[in-house]
Amino acid sequence: MAPPSGSTSTDESTPSAWTPKTSSSIAKATNNNGAPTKLTKAAPAATSSSMDSASMRAKVASSTTTLPKAKLHVNSPIFKPSNLSSGSVKAESINAPEFVPKHSHESSAGNMYGDVRLMQPFAAPMQANMVNSMNNLQGNFSQFGINDMSMGGSMQSTYYGDGAVNNYYYQGSGAMMHQPLQYHLYNTPLPHVSNLLPHQKTIHGFFISDTLREELHRKNEMVLQTVNAQDYGLPEELHEYHSLYPLDMTQEKSTEVFGYQSSVYKCMCSVDGKTYALRRIEGFRLTNELAMQTIEGWRRIKHANIVSIREAFTSKAFGDHSLIFVYDYHPCSKTLYDVHFGPQAQLASQVLVGAPKSTDPVIQERILWSYLIQLTSALKKIHSAGLAARLIDPTKILVTGKNRLRMNCCGIMDMITFDTAPNIGHLQQDDILNLGQLMMTLACKSLTATHNISKSIDYIAQHYTQDMKNMILFLMSQPVPMKTVDQIISMLGPRILQEINDVQNANDVLESDLGRELENGRLARLLMKFGFINERPEFDMDPAWSETGDRYIIKLFRDYVFHQVDEAGLPVLDVAHVLTCLNKLDAGVDEKIVLMSRDELSCLIVSYREIKACIESAFRDLSKSK
Repeated sequence: MAPPSGSTSTDESTPSAWTPKTSSSIAKATNNNGAPTKLTKAAPAATSSSMDSASMRAKVASSTTTLPKAKLHVNSPIFKPSNLSSGSVKAESINAPEFVPKHSHESSAGNMYGDVRLMQPFAAPMQANMVNSMNNLQGNFSQFGINDMSMGGSMQSTYYGDGAVNNYYYQGSGAMMHQPLQYHLYNTPLPHVSNLLPHQKTIHGFFISDTLREELHRKNEMVLQTVNAQDYGLPEELHEYHSLYPLDMTQEKSTEVFGYQSSVYKCMCSVDGKTYALRRIEGFRLTNELAMQTIEGWRRIKHANIVSIREAFTSKAFGDHSLIFVYDYHPCSKTLYDVHFGPQAQLASQVLVGAPKSTDPVIQERILWSYLIQLTSALKKIHSAGLAARLIDPTKILVTGKNRLRMNCCGIMDMITFDTAPNIGHLQQDDILNLGQLMMTLACKSLTATHNISKSIDYIAQHYTQDMKNMILFLMSQPVPMKTVDQIISMLGPRILQEINDVQNANDVLESDLGRELENGRLARLLMKFGFINERPEFDMDPAWSETGDRYIIKLFRDYVFHQVDEAGLPVLDVAHVLTCLNKLDAGVDEKIVLMSRDELSCLIVSYREIKACIESAFRDLSKSK
């Protein structure tokens, strides 16, 4: 601003602001070559201060005049260069309208960041490209059993939704994704490399069999399955259990067995952290509290062919009066009905039960004898405790492994029919009769085999031995006066010896596989010690701790085991060499090896025993620092 009238401005630190009156005055301030020229008056000066300001600006613009540097001030004039690279400034450029970016008319004046819709023109092409890329991948994962739309719907509707959470990224929503299992297994040896010398060994000799490893992986995966409780209408917590997972989502609820609808859930216990199975009897109102005492007798039964029960309680967490039974959980188990009578009965029987591929639909007799021996053993334990199974049904017997049966849902009928329960002796006779009906159903491979007993017996006589026929006839005959489980065991004598032999052979196989993994566990501990010691940045205020003393020998041994190269300088990826060296190190043998530094200037001759002592010493030093 100009100073007030009657005063002059002579202080250079506070010059007055000066702006051109017309565009013509600035146009004449430079020539075509960009050299400064003498300024012409645009209008008579109003005061002497404006004349002084104009003279000062003209002198500053001149290239031959040097003025002392003025101090910066908030009221200093805006710098406007007089030498433009594009020549003279056109007069139209001075009064040019303000630059307005495209789509600025859509932004609101009150929003300092403008309208969010301005980002849509830039996000739309990227969104379209990603959607096209996802569409091109459809069908590529069908071999793993993954649906194309199993990742939370279409890309366009979920990934760019209006603030909605994508189920694919939110693990707490929906069921756990069934991804293909990454076993990282070695392939089975080819026929032309399987015939090895006695001192040679394939990579499979160091690990358990592929079939057993796959089965264990699947069981571990099933234990970790979770769902969002709100999506399935399940309670977040039930007594001391949480993380409920429905196990019978694809089965229709039936009232044929219990007289009430029932459902099964997998859950985690907050007390011991273990996984259990919950059997829920829906819509059952417990009228007699003494019925809870019937579970105590079942809790004391521990048998290899019976699913153990833990406790029972009532709950309203599901919105009704429910009776809950807690059993041990056996992952990846199927019912006897699913194995032999389900939609995939033939395939399941080949995988779980061990039946070979055959066009004959009958079950092998040795498998039927094994079933009968296991169920008879379970009944012997139950009847000896003064109880009755009361549920020998294909839908309530679990197949938890290869040819391994477990009686399930024990104790439920005792509590449901507590007020009207018949004599225990009659119930035990019904158990033997139900066992005979189950064996006839399995032998005929028909759920209606008991409707025409004479025809079913003829079928059994044609496909099985006379011993099997006589056994089924004895089980289904009328008790005169009373049949006992001991009579069944006496008839099964020779078959029981064969079953014991098969069980011990299977135990030898599992023990052999366990022995292989036992060595691998020892090697894993060695590798963890290597990880703690090698390349440690600093320890005990010594930055070079891992490179000096005994630790240097450990580093050279690490290079000897993992970083060897061949004549061409390529890395040697020999797993047998690694396993052999680590096994010798763990045993601490006296065999000596040559360790060479990376610059090949020094060599050390040490034994595995000495290297093991170095590792133990270094690890003890690290342990003492706690």
